[in-house]
Amino acid sequence: MIKSLVSYLKENLDDEVLVKKWEDKNKLPLLLQSSYNYYETRILNHQIILIEIMENSPNVEQLQKHLMQIRNQTEYPLVLLFNEISRYRRKSLIKNRISFLIKDGQMYMPFLGLDLNKVSEFIEREAKPFTTPAQIAYLFFLYNYDSIVNVTDFAKKMNFNTMTASRALNDLYNANLITYELSGMTGRSKEYKRISNPEYLNKGKDYLKSPVWKIVHAVKEPKGAYLAGLDALSNLSMLNPQKKSVYAISKDNFYKGNIEIVKNKDLISDMNLVELEIWNYDPKLFTKSIHVDLMSLYLSLRDLKDERVEQALDEVLQGESWYME
Repeated sequence: MIKSLVSYLKENLDDEVLVKKWEDKNKLPLLLQSSYNYYETRILNHQIILIEIMENSPNVEQLQKHLMQIRNQTEYPLVLLFNEISRYRRKSLIKNRISFLIKDGQMYMPFLGLDLNKVSEFIEREAKPFTTPAQIAYLFFLYNYDSIVNVTDFAKKMNFNTMTASRALNDLYNANLITYELSGMTGRSKEYKRISNPEYLNKGKDYLKSPVWKIVHAVKEPKGAYLAGLDALSNLSMLNPQKKSVYAISKDNFYKGNIEIVKNKDLISDMNLVELEIWNYDPKLFTKSIHVDLMSLYLSLRDLKDERVEQALDEVLQGESWYME
């Protein structure tokens, strides 16, 4: 880590940076000697003590206590070194004005006048798929560009309980897709709004998954179902119509409805059945038409390796303000 850090500092801050072991480490309590690695360096004419965090990082309160003990042995500024760091920890360190450097190049050193604006934004290594409530939240903001909501507003709109709504909004916030401002009489209410196009789609699409839970075959389309899949795409584009009708219905409505399902594979091949997509969320949430909403349609079809389908999807989505290819 130290070698890569030195290379980064030389390239971006100071060509003459040198890092060596901090000799006064032995003056510290044994617990602190064994808990961290210590180095000293000089950056932009400032002597600095670097404290490398091991795998099990203490919480911020413990870090503050440790830093107070270390400051008794040196007059130089202390800077924590992290291999990686969570968004929550980063915000907490900044709030408490604790200087740090991260392996990916992020830094917060107010005594040097350097902050996160000097380096690239932290990006999670792997985008984990959203939960269903988080994906619903994403789609809500996608189709309601100017909306500003708090947790209570959002819970009512999506028929969530407060905890589910809060978690969904937090997932979007942690993915850097929405921001918030504090308001209300107490100044504690978070008012959320989304980031601008096309970043909202570009940053969010890797977190999204197909809404389809499973596919069954029914004798006829159930009440309240929406045109979906290739059937919907052919209805919206120049794609040739499919022989089989495709409809979507929510998982809840599927279990509530008295739907006649055919499971025999031979009958499925011979009969003129409806292909019924059972979704993790209700298709009616984001559509005012006979077909499912366009983003959900795209997600349900994007894994098909068919140039005709890809071209038709692009044709359909080009008219949307949030879609940029």
